[in-house]
Amino acid sequence: MNIQRMNELIELKQGVEDEFLGRPGVTGVDVGYKITGGEKTDQLAVRVYVAQKKGVRSVPKEERIPGTINDAPTDVIERTFHLHPARMAMAEMKPMVDTGRYSPLRGGISIGPCRVVGGYIYTGTLGCMVTDNATGDPMMLTNFHVAAVDENWSAGDTMAQPSRVDGGSCPVDVVGDLRRAQVNTDVDAAVIRYDSDRGHACEIEDIGDINGTATAVVNMAVRKRGRTTELTYGTVDSVSLSVRVDYGHGIGEVILRNQIGIEVDTTQSTMFGTNGDSGSVVVDENNNVVGLYFAGNDDGSYGVANHIEAVLNAMDVSICTQPKSFLKDFLDNKAKDLIKEFKEKEKEWKEKEKEWKEWKEKEWKEWKEKDKDIFEGPGGDLPIDPRQPFAAQAQAQSQPAPRPAGNLEQRLARLEAALAQLTHFISPELRPDLSKGSLKRESDR
Repeated sequence: MNIQRMNELIELKQGVEDEFLGRPGVTGVDVGYKITGGEKTDQLAVRVYVAQKKGVRSVPKEERIPGTINDAPTDVIERTFHLHPARMAMAEMKPMVDTGRYSPLRGGISIGPCRVVGGYIYTGTLGCMVTDNATGDPMMLTNFHVAAVDENWSAGDTMAQPSRVDGGSCPVDVVGDLRRAQVNTDVDAAVIRYDSDRGHACEIEDIGDINGTATAVVNMAVRKRGRTTELTYGTVDSVSLSVRVDYGHGIGEVILRNQIGIEVDTTQSTMFGTNGDSGSVVVDENNNVVGLYFAGNDDGSYGVANHIEAVLNAMDVSICTQPKSFLKDFLDNKAKDLIKEFKEKEKEWKEKEKEWKEWKEKEWKEWKEKDKDIFEGPGGDLPIDPRQPFAAQAQAQSQPAPRPAGNLEQRLARLEAALAQLTHFISPELRPDLSKGSLKRESDR
C-alpha cells in the first residue's frame, strides 16, 4: 500500500466530505480500495457510501458523485451505519446470548444501565478495564449510547453486569456508576467507576490479557469480543471513515469523522458485530487495543470503531494492562528456546567433562608406568596420587595410628597370647610374667 498516496487522498477527502455528507442518501465518506464487480481492487479511491445505490439517470445531476475528484478516482458503495446497542421493552424481558455474571469483571461481557429510557432497558458490552488518570481508580470503558443512552443521563447512574436485558437486576448486580460520557465528531465513549467486590482483570474474555494500545492501519487483522456475537475476526478496511449516525433520543444525527472501518474476515466469522456488541474494544494480533466498536451495517459484515487514542484522551483514562503480561509473554515465547539452548550446552559440558576425565586417567596411567620408582612406595602402594588434591592426601597421611582397643589387662592378654606363638624365638622359662607389674614403678592392677 502506498502510504503517501493514502495520506494525499485522506487530505482530499477531508476537503469534500462535508459537501457529500450533506447530500440526501449519503451515509459516509472515506479512503480505501475501489470495488469493481464486487471485488476489491488495489486502486485507492475516495469512497462515498449511500443508503441506496441508484442508476445515474435516477439521481439529480447536482447530487451525483463525480467519477474523479482532482484526478483521484471515486467509488460509490451501498451501505448504511447504525448504532449497535441492544434494547428490549420492559414487557418483553428475556435473556439473550452471553448473559453470564462474571467475577472478576473483564472486557467482552454484558453491561447496561439500571434506568429505563422511554420504556426500554438497554445493554451493550463492557469493552475493557481502564484507569482514571486523575485518581488511579479502576473504571470500565464502553459507549455513550450504551451507558448514557440519551441526554438525560447523569453522573452516578448505576450499571449492572449482566445488564437488565440479560437477566441482571438492580441493585443486586450493580458493579459501578457512570462518571463521564461523550458523543461528538471523534468518539462515542463512556467510563463507569468500578464499585464492586467481584474484582477486576485487565483482560478480555476469549482473548486474554491486554498488552497495551496500537494505531490501526489498513489491512491490519483485528478481533473483538462482544456480548452478542462474542469472539469475531475482521480486517481494517479504512482509517478515515466519516459516517453519519442517528442517535435519536433528542440527540439526532451525528457525523463521526475519520473512524476505523472493519470488514468481517469471512474465513473465521460470519459477521463482525451486531446489536449488543457496542462498547467492545477492537484488538490487533498482539492484544493491543486499537479501537472502540460502536456501529456497523445492517447484516453485521462491516463495523465502525473510534480510534482508541481519541477515546482515551476524551475520557482521560489509560488502558489497564496486566503486570504479568510481559513475563507471561517472555515465558511463552522465550523459555522453550532458552531451555533447549541450556540442555544443548549441558550436553556439551558433560561431553567435555567426560573427555577431560578420560584424558586425565590416561595421562596418569602413563606417568605411573613411566616413573614407578617415584610414584610407588616400597610395597607397591601409592603414597601420593596426583589425581587427588595434595592437601587432602597430606592430611590423611598425617593422621596418628589408631590406638588398640580395650583396657590395659585386655591389651596385655593379647600381647601375651601373641608372644606364646613365638616359641622358636623365646623359650617358656625366659618369657616374662605379664600378669604382674614387671615394669619399673608400675603397680599390679
